[in-house]
Amino acid sequence: MHPRLHGRHRRGVLLLLVWAAISGIGACTTKDAATGTWANVDNVRTYMSTSAQDGGFSGVLLIGRGDEVVFEQAYGFADLDLRVPMKPNHRFRIGSLTKPITASAVLVAVDRGLLGLDQHVCGLLPSCPRNWEAVTVRHLLSHSSGIADHFGDLKAVPVGATVDELRRVLSTVPSDEPLRFAAGSAYAYNNFNYVLLGAILEKVVGTPWDTIVQRWIAAPLGLTATAYDDVYAVMDDRVRGYERSDTLGLRNIDYDDHAAYAAGGLLSTTGDLFRWSQAMLNGRLFNTRLVAESLQPIHGDYGYGWQIREFFGRTIYNHTGGIDGFASHLAHYPADSLTIVVLTNVENDSAMLTACDVAARLFARPGIPSETGSDVSARQRCGLER
Repeated sequence: MHPRLHGRHRRGVLLLLVWAAISGIGACTTKDAATGTWANVDNVRTYMSTSAQDGGFSGVLLIGRGDEVVFEQAYGFADLDLRVPMKPNHRFRIGSLTKPITASAVLVAVDRGLLGLDQHVCGLLPSCPRNWEAVTVRHLLSHSSGIADHFGDLKAVPVGATVDELRRVLSTVPSDEPLRFAAGSAYAYNNFNYVLLGAILEKVVGTPWDTIVQRWIAAPLGLTATAYDDVYAVMDDRVRGYERSDTLGLRNIDYDDHAAYAAGGLLSTTGDLFRWSQAMLNGRLFNTRLVAESLQPIHGDYGYGWQIREFFGRTIYNHTGGIDGFASHLAHYPADSLTIVVLTNVENDSAMLTACDVAARLFARPGIPSETGSDVSARQRCGLER
């Protein structure tokens, strides 16, 4: 069984750990402007320090303006057993924040003429139920394919064996299995869409998906910490993940499974994710027409690997990730040239709500309730209702 992504069931945890007092540790850089958003960075610093001490936030926060990092701070521990302090360069599983990176690779392939957004997927997969014949690459990118989510049918295998495992699963899908809705007519978030995109990239490029990510995304942008998360490999600077129990405190997670391929299998740092997002949004990976298209919702609020919403009265491009032991969130406010990246190694702790709390302080929004552990809804935390 694959790790949980966005609420999927995961294996039980093993070792009981007692959560000790946490303080912010690691490199911190700031550059506050005299007025405007950046005059409020001190408010963020105070809030995060309090959150780490009282609520137990463990992870890294990065704030960027344009291409410049104006605040980056680590809090808590990368390994509680060994009491290893968290550092900004530590690597986290990012879960479904993998999806916009996979989408970037797909759009590079489109930009290079290797793939078409309106190309039908049946000719690109090992096998295909006849009702999938109308499904296109665009539908997979925007979660509007209507395909049933067979992600849970995939066995956990090394990344290089994923396409063979996908072939096995597709061979078991009835040839007359109906779509959940007509392709392109609605939105339904589906991890399997992005597994299929990974396999399609391998087909048209002739290279494993994780190698494509390295060659097309990581290497050109100098993303030295971004890689596939092989849970059995010994890897430098990888953080250990935990879950929080109301009665037992923090507990280690079970690392028996391989990661989740093109739907959620990468690990990275706040710095790498910031550099990637700026490059992608500014047209340094593929042409600006495709950038603009990827940021237009198809159905609901989802484009090509990005959710487009309004937080605090501002447009925001964002994506959230959740996987065994970890939570992640990247938010970009284009009108403010503001990017917030939150990575935490406690899977129950919402990285998105932490990012919303940070944005509320940067935008000096008094009255936005954001106390750690409060009963406040996500809509209130993100300034969507008062």
